[in-house]
Parts: sequence; C-alpha cells; structure tokens
Amino acid sequence: MDLEKEIQAGRLLTGTDQKMVEGSSYQLRLGNVYYDLSENGKRIELTEGEKVLIKPGHRVVLITEEEFNVPANMVSRVVSKGSLFSIGLSPVATYADPGFSGNLGIVTQNFSNRYVELSQGEPIAKADFSKLSKPATKLYNGQHGFQAEIWPIKTHLQKTHSEVANDRRVFSEQEEALALLPEATRVTIRRLENRVLWLLAMLVLAISLNGIALYLVETKSHLLDDFYGVLGSLIASGIVAVLALVVGFLGRTK
Repeated sequence: MDLEKEIQAGRLLTGTDQKMVEGSSYQLRLGNVYYDLSENGKRIELTEGEKVLIKPGHRVVLITEEEFNVPANMVSRVVSKGSLFSIGLSPVATYADPGFSGNLGIVTQNFSNRYVELSQGEPIAKADFSKLSKPATKLYNGQHGFQAEIWPIKTHLQKTHSEVANDRRVFSEQEEALALLPEATRVTIRRLENRVLWLLAMLVLAISLNGIALYLVETKSHLLDDFYGVLGSLIASGIVAVLALVVGFLGRTK
C-alpha cells in the first residue's frame, strides 16, 4: 500500500499534512483540545497559539488534529513519539480498529517533576496501517469521546484509601504514600521523622529540667540555693544542646 497516495486521496486520514508522512507511517499532530484526567477529566479547549500544559504527575488525553477513517479491511497501530519519552511523558501504544472514524485520543502521563508544554500541531505519535487478510465483521461502533465532548472514564474502578483500608494487602495511608516514592526519598523522610522525634523529646526534657530548676529557685531563699538552681538550669540546657548537635551530626553522616 502506498501510504502517501492514500493520504493524498483523502483515505485513511483527513486533515493531514503531506510533510508528516515518514517512511511507512504518518506522524499524528496535536490538536486544540485535550482532557486532564487528574482534574476529573476536565476538557480544555486551546485558543490560537496556546499550548497544552501537562502538570507534574498529571494524566492527560491528547486529541489528534487528524481524523481517522479506518476501512473494514485495515487496522492502524499508533505509538507515541520517542522524543516525548525524554521529557518525562509515558510511552503510548494503541490502535484504531476497523471502522473507527474520528479524532484519536492518546493517553499519557507526566512522570517528571516539571511542567511539560506541547504546541498545537506538534507531532506526538506515529500511525501505521496494516491490511487484514479479510474485512472485519465486527466494526468499531459508537461515538468517540472527543466527538461526544466527554471522555468516558470508568471512575467506579477508582477507590480512595478509606474504601479499601480493610483489604489485607493495603497498609496505612502514610505507608502507601511512601511506597510510591523512590527508596532514597523514603529513607530521607524516615530519617527526618526520627530526627524530629528526637528533637521533640529533647525539647520536653529541657522544659522539664528548667521547670525543676526554677521551682528550686522559687522555693529556696538562700543565695547558694539560687545559684545552684540557675546552674542546674544552664547545665540542663547545655546537655540538651549537645544531644541535639549529636543527633544532627549522626543524621548527616548516615
């Protein structure tokens, strides 16, 4: 099959640019609509010149500028551009069934810690077309989410921690949250938590010792007793300060 001739004739794809034909595939471009699944499937229509903005950790559906028109005897396989992997977007592999007609939605997630901007018309995926040995009998049926102005999300499959807390495979919310982080980050957070606990304990100790010293000062009228009370308070504060320095030093060297 001559892909370039098919596209020139307006078959397989419409709204195309001949420059996007590359070897045996066509480079699909980003349209002016996308959905942010991390914000309850919010539909965002871009103004002229406005870019798609994918926030860190967010999952989005990018809608292609081109429209598919897959005949009954063909199938199209779609993979995202390798250049998008390097900036933190998850890889995509999907397909358009025989009979599919309309713009294609490509789901991807930003795994980086930076905001990703994509310009309208930028190539985001490649589509190739394969001819079947015989026409499919069960063709794609139904409106695509883009045409219906919704994106069908099976939200009933998504659960909060409280809804699955009794499952034996689910740990505390804090442990589950830490499990999502890299090991080095988890270790650092645990060390910080332990250091805070030690510092709080020493703070309580300092307050207690100073309280005892002040009590001795208030209940004794002799000058020597006053001196010993103040000295005890200073010694208690010094001990706590030294312990805090030791804990901080050990925390840095581990």
